[in-house]
Amino acid sequence: MEACYKCGGRADYICRECGTKMCKAHMELRYTGPHRGFKSRYMCPKCWKKKQVVLNENMVKVDEYKPKTYIWGK
Repeated sequence: MEACYKCGGRADYICRECGTKMCKAHMELRYTGPHRGFKSRYMCPKCWKKKQVVLNENMVKVDEYKPKTYIWGK
């Protein structure tokens, strides 16, 4: 189970740019106001602080994420 970087709870998304694992509660809102038909409403908080916009439609969902497994042999 992947954990959120801030609260340690269950993560929902993994950012492709910086690798941050976050839940929806700790993501940055794209805009405030009513729903206007945008596909994604959230951004990565660490990339947002670096003035880079990474939307949740470009992120990996944790349910679909499969970590790499390494098999060591002789």
